[in-house]
Amino acid sequence: MESRVNYTAIGTFIILFTFSLVSFAFWLGKYNQDEAQYRRYKVYITESVSGLAPEAAVKFHGVDVGKVESMEINPHNSEEVELILKIKKETPIKTDSTAILKFYGITGLAFIEIAGGSRNAPLLSSGGSNIATIPSSPSLITRLDESLSNVASKLSKTLDHADRLFSDQNVENVAQSLEHLRSLTVQIDGYQGEIKTLLTQSVALEHNATDSLSAMKEAAGSVKTASGNFNTLVQTKMVTTLQSLEATSKASHLLIQKLEASVDRGDYDVRAIAAPASGELSTLLEQTRTLTNEMEMTLRSLRESPSDLLFKKSTPKSGPGE
Repeated sequence: MESRVNYTAIGTFIILFTFSLVSFAFWLGKYNQDEAQYRRYKVYITESVSGLAPEAAVKFHGVDVGKVESMEINPHNSEEVELILKIKKETPIKTDSTAILKFYGITGLAFIEIAGGSRNAPLLSSGGSNIATIPSSPSLITRLDESLSNVASKLSKTLDHADRLFSDQNVENVAQSLEHLRSLTVQIDGYQGEIKTLLTQSVALEHNATDSLSAMKEAAGSVKTASGNFNTLVQTKMVTTLQSLEATSKASHLLIQKLEASVDRGDYDVRAIAAPASGELSTLLEQTRTLTNEMEMTLRSLRESPSDLLFKKSTPKSGPGE
């Protein structure tokens, strides 16, 4: 009995196998072509990545530019999570760009947002075995958590201080202070009449002091004027007296010169002439001495009491033995 071969089934199998092989080759080529359009970057995050999973989206200013290829604990630092990001080559990742963990609304699903990157900053190179690292920044939830923790700590300290401030002893002290203040206010109200009288007397005293100062200023002006007049008078009298003495001295000198010349010639009897002249000369010398003494006494009295020039004469002081 001859075996019967189903050539139709064999042909169908060969056609399907060939089509699958061509499809696989086409897919493999396309995969390699897609791989050439991506670069890989590393990101190290120190916070929890709950809600983030492989194949999660990577966004650049809100635009999808790649996905999370893998995530694992950093073998060199157990406090960090190492992420491998697969990002399109044309994405301008700069040296000052940062990676931030963000969430879709309230669903809890997370993605990676690439932020920052100034226009003039150089591109972050990454390719082949050299995988560049994008710095990470804390997420909004982490920043809120830190801020709330600080606020809670400060609020706790504030409440502790408030408890100490409003303790029973402090409340009692404040009540006593208010009672003392009330008593002091009552006492001040009782002294209002005396305070008004004292203020009135102070105003009158101020007016009297102002009048006294004005009188003192006028008296000082009068004394200054009197002193100027006294100086003018003394200078005038002294100048006149000195001029008179100078004229007398010159006349006496001329007379003496003439007498000496006459005596040398033998014109006069010296004794006969000198007898009457000596008396007159003695009288003149005595008058000059008296005038000098009176001037000294007048100057001394005016020096001791200048006000006598305008008001009255002061009683002369008694000398020794008087």
